[in-house]
Amino acid sequence: MVAQPCNEVIVVDYSCPQGTAEFVAANFPSVRIVSVPGQDHFSNWRARNAGAAAATSNVLIFVDADTLMAEGAMDWLATHLPPRTFGFFDSKTSRAFNRDGPRVAANQLKGFQIVPAAAFRRVGGYDEVLEGYAAGADTDLEQRLSMIGLRRRPLDACIVKSIIQHDASSRTTHHAQPIASSYTAGLLYRAAKRILLRMNRRAELPIGIRRNLYQVASEAARTLGPKQSRVTMNVKLSEEPILMPRQLGFERGRQSAMLRLEISMEEALKEPVA
Repeated sequence: MVAQPCNEVIVVDYSCPQGTAEFVAANFPSVRIVSVPGQDHFSNWRARNAGAAAATSNVLIFVDADTLMAEGAMDWLATHLPPRTFGFFDSKTSRAFNRDGPRVAANQLKGFQIVPAAAFRRVGGYDEVLEGYAAGADTDLEQRLSMIGLRRRPLDACIVKSIIQHDASSRTTHHAQPIASSYTAGLLYRAAKRILLRMNRRAELPIGIRRNLYQVASEAARTLGPKQSRVTMNVKLSEEPILMPRQLGFERGRQSAMLRLEISMEEALKEPVA
């Protein structure tokens, strides 16, 4: 990335135990370093938001540390991303870089995103409520960018030279939640959130609502397992009193509207697949 004609390159050191900030400062002095100290577990989304907050460019390019850019990548992007679009890699292109086979690596380029800075800030950036590997805040961001009128623009594989291959355990080591929990919670949370955003015609929900929503999703996700193949998440949308309960034959009554989400799995595996 340093070799590319970028306005600025920012590396976020999210309490890295391997000394990322020191290494970058010693070997790439032109790179700006944003440090997030004191964190026990990794959050890709908080790290990206921290980097974006420090950025001054009109376009933000989010690239994971295992991705090596091809020569001329920035020139290609400058001519292939029209206004009011955001760039992403589709699943087929991402899978093509998965040489070693772990299933989680099939999505390794899904986090490579190019977003106009103004649009990124308008939707509130990445949703930091989501925790753990495969929680899907990158997918959530794309959905909210589409809600404000940006068009999806698939990126070409020619802009990536290679991906540094690594195993599934190295991807999840520093996350607080096991992938089964974070992935399931992310599915439930993002589905519920997407419905609420469309109902309210908003690009993001207030942080308090999101935290409560994610707590409910996480509690439901933890029940999924070999003996519990179906999990549900219920979200109360509204509750109000019945104004004329005696006409219905009762002293009091309430009317509630609920949103119900369900994940149903089949044929449990003897051993989880990475």
